[in-house]
Amino acid sequence: MRVLVTGAGGFFGRALVRAFARGGEQVVAADILPPGDFAPRSGAPSGSVEYVVLDVADPDAWSTDITGAVDGIVHAAALTPSIQEAREDPSNLVNVNLIGTLNALEFARKEKVSKFLFISSAGVYNQFEEEVLTEEDADGGFSLYGSAKLAAEIMLYRYADMFGFDAGAIRPTSMYGPAEEFRNTRPFVTQAKQLADAAMDGVPVRVIGLEDRCDWVFVDDVAEGAHRFFSGEMASRSFAFSSGNPIPFQDVLDAAVASFGLVVDPDAEMLIDATPDRATTISCDKARAELGWDPVGIAEGMQRYADLGG
Repeated sequence: MRVLVTGAGGFFGRALVRAFARGGEQVVAADILPPGDFAPRSGAPSGSVEYVVLDVADPDAWSTDITGAVDGIVHAAALTPSIQEAREDPSNLVNVNLIGTLNALEFARKEKVSKFLFISSAGVYNQFEEEVLTEEDADGGFSLYGSAKLAAEIMLYRYADMFGFDAGAIRPTSMYGPAEEFRNTRPFVTQAKQLADAAMDGVPVRVIGLEDRCDWVFVDDVAEGAHRFFSGEMASRSFAFSSGNPIPFQDVLDAAVASFGLVVDPDAEMLIDATPDRATTISCDKARAELGWDPVGIAEGMQRYADLGG
């Protein structure tokens, strides 16, 4: 299939491009940045990826910048602002994350695509709940980002029902792995990335919040799971891609020490803050049962991260 991947220059977008190309798809990798401004992930088959510049929030760009027939869409383009940034400019978040999805759906309708995979987020859940959450527990979470993601999911399913294409969404928890970087669309990096960078730069670190818990998943596991979902029948509409087991940051730190050779020093100048605690358990049982989803643990994931060069 010829598959359009939006947000292809982002952290997860680059993993998606790699996974879909390795899975046999012809990938049209679209991003608001030109390809010269980001480094594609290695490992995609030669000749299986073409790059285009696309602003998903511009409805006219879809008809002018995307040429040739497209069989399916993987819509990963999004703004992931801080809570403060979302407060300062909420309309920009909605314009990209919700209206940008509407533009993608209109393109899908007009081009009669057969499949549409939306990259949602665990932000659609209230992550301060104590009970185990499942796909049915999505309520928009506590942020405008999560609310916009859930609204986009609802809009996706209505379009799919009205216009007869297969559709689904995945909701990853906190991803870590190669090619993560600061961007205007995602102006932060995870603590796992901070640990990896410090190790590769030979900078010792001190860490606070070691008992705070989070659900970490290796980015390539999520990308490969996304392709498995997309390439199947897409009978279910949403999957949580989580480990199902929030772990204390001490485990992440130990994995970084073992895999990257990170030096930890209580007197180090560089501080990494692992707070706040996000210990809500989001079940991945559905993905395990229906997709064979089997994410690696933090020790193996950080080792893969190190082997791939950070």
